[in-house]
This record gives sequence, C-alpha cells and structure tokens, in this order.
Amino acid sequence: MSQVIWDIRHITEPTLTSPKRVITMKIKRPSTQQTKIVISVAMKTTSSGHLIHETVRDMEYMLGYHEIYFDSVMEIIEQTSDFAARTTPMLDDPTNIDFDIIVKISDYNPDALRRIDLDVYIIELRENRREPTPREKDDICPICCEEIGT
Repeated sequence: MSQVIWDIRHITEPTLTSPKRVITMKIKRPSTQQTKIVISVAMKTTSSGHLIHETVRDMEYMLGYHEIYFDSVMEIIEQTSDFAARTTPMLDDPTNIDFDIIVKISDYNPDALRRIDLDVYIIELRENRREPTPREKDDICPICCEEIGT
C-alpha cells in the first residue's frame, strides 16, 4: 500500500454566465521527477449536494489511470462528495457563482512510474534533437505538433 495524502479546498468566483461546477485534482509525486498532474472533471451533484454517479465514475477513472491506490481513491471521492454537500449550501448565490473544488494529492507510490510522464518525455526529446532526414523535412512531429527541424 502506498501513502497518499490529500487536502480539499474550494474557490468561488462571481459569474455573469452560467455557473461552472468543477472538481480539479492536482497530483504531485514528491519522490519522483514527474511534473504535477492536473485533472478537471465536471461536478454534478444531487439535490442534497453529494456527487452523482457520473462524477464519481470520472474521478475514479482518472485517479485510477494515474495509479492512485484504490482505497485512497474511494476515500478521496467520499470526502470530496461530503465537502461538496457541506459547502454548496453556504454559497451566497449558487446561481451566479463558479464553484471549483480543488483536491491536492501528494502520492508517494513508488510504482507510479510505469506510465511515461509526457512532459518529461517531450523535454528529453527536445534536448536530443537531430537534423531531419530529407524524408522528414516539413513533416509535423506527432508528439509536440511542431514542424520537424524547427
């Protein structure tokens, strides 16, 4: 079992358009060189303020994809749902306020490096550039979407 620590907060901002409800999950792995992972999912709630199944499923999928320990994922989702239910009624005017719940996660999972950190991979590719071959000239790189050789 890996150690996962999290903190749940919220940000509200007045809006003149339809209010946005978002859960932003920020995953940091202090014991690795991975960059911070930021994931946002739409927050949909029941009339009591708890997260609906669709939001729970999206959170579970994204956290699982990024190799957060399953029991921690379930606790994070449960606490986020409770936080939403407690916080939503305290909003001054829910119809005119953007509401973003921020879940900051520090994951100390030593096995979480099985997936390539795309940002690190792109940085390494940029450091190891070579001149394009005549066949590659004017092609677009499928990783960074820039013209090869620029």
